[in-house]
Amino acid sequence: MSLRTLVGSYQQDTFASGVPSQKEHVIFAYEAMDQNKAWKIKEMQIWLSPLVSSGGDTRALLYGCLSTDFLTPPASGGTSDMRVYARQYNAGDNRGIAWSMADYQNRESGSHDFRVPGQGIIPLAMVADDRMAINYLILNTIIQSESTIVSPQEDSVVNYRIIMEAKKVSPMESIVHQIRGMAQDVDN
Repeated sequence: MSLRTLVGSYQQDTFASGVPSQKEHVIFAYEAMDQNKAWKIKEMQIWLSPLVSSGGDTRALLYGCLSTDFLTPPASGGTSDMRVYARQYNAGDNRGIAWSMADYQNRESGSHDFRVPGQGIIPLAMVADDRMAINYLILNTIIQSESTIVSPQEDSVVNYRIIMEAKKVSPMESIVHQIRGMAQDVDN
């Protein structure tokens, strides 16, 4: 068994008054002529940086989807378009391979604001055990805060830790996982 841990972070804007923001970040890309390797996700955790100008005693949500292909970006930053975009995070969309959601408490402390994950823990993601990544892993995240004070210039940092297990696959298995990973909602 060959395990690989991917760790990293990226900045994502947070907007005031509950307007959600989204970002996609390629965290793994594998391209080879002979694609006889696949990766099974064992664990995933995502979390926000704690030291931010939180905008008062409010709540925030970090929603994440690890996908094997790119999702269709929202038509605009409006709430209705973001809701349509967020439907791609549903388990019925075959591009998703792991999902996470974390509730945060934004704490007001004068000039020393901070953010704490709900119940003080960073939850593990739900992982589709029968899925494997062949080419790409893209971390898609949505941040939404009920604060009315956070400015669009205030960047939050999304951190991630993903543990993958390398597997050898036959050419047929590789093709099946690649096709499955690019397919849309199988119910439609």
